[in-house]
Amino acid sequence: MRTLAASALFFSAAIGNAFAGDNGARDWSGPYIGADVGYAWGETGNTWRSPGAGYDDWQPDGNISYGSAIGGGHAGYLTQFGQLVIGAEIDIGATALKGNDSQFAGEINSIDINYLGTIRGRLGYAFDSSLAYVTGGFAYSDYVKKDDTVGWSKNDNLTGWTIGGGYEYALTNNWSARIEYQYVDLGSVNSLLTDGNGLFYYHRAADISVQSVRAGISYGF
Repeated sequence: MRTLAASALFFSAAIGNAFAGDNGARDWSGPYIGADVGYAWGETGNTWRSPGAGYDDWQPDGNISYGSAIGGGHAGYLTQFGQLVIGAEIDIGATALKGNDSQFAGEINSIDINYLGTIRGRLGYAFDSSLAYVTGGFAYSDYVKKDDTVGWSKNDNLTGWTIGGGYEYALTNNWSARIEYQYVDLGSVNSLLTDGNGLFYYHRAADISVQSVRAGISYGF
């Protein structure tokens, strides 16, 4: 929260002068594409209930943590007005986010997230050859819940929101490099796991979050 507050103060001051002064060494306007790689990590709540077995209320089973490399691509469009830069971007990255509850009472529940994507707005301040920006919008991913004791599994698609920020530096008139942080909240999901023959229980992953830090390179047209 301190980082977000500092970013908000910086952009509040910057936007006041956004339409004055030199535009910097590069005009950031136009479409661009790029690639990025980094590390992602997160955590989710982990509870279950089985009404047929007499467990009507949600039973805690220890939080599940996960982390892995993340890599993918991004594309977007920016428009520059003085030193103010606004635009939109889409990205998608492959991950291997896998976690289980083995630290709580022996491994029973595990989850996988194999990709993570976003559709975001960007608001930045250009100076010299640099662009500092905040970003936020819509997020989505896959989600696989597994019971490692009986082999049941359930696939879902998740949606949520993201917020973050970054710094981009113009290497040439077309190429730029950047570092970016994102926080993603994918909400909660209830999964019905069953053997298909009448045995079943419910699993809830609550407050699914993914944070990431990625380095990237982009080519502007």
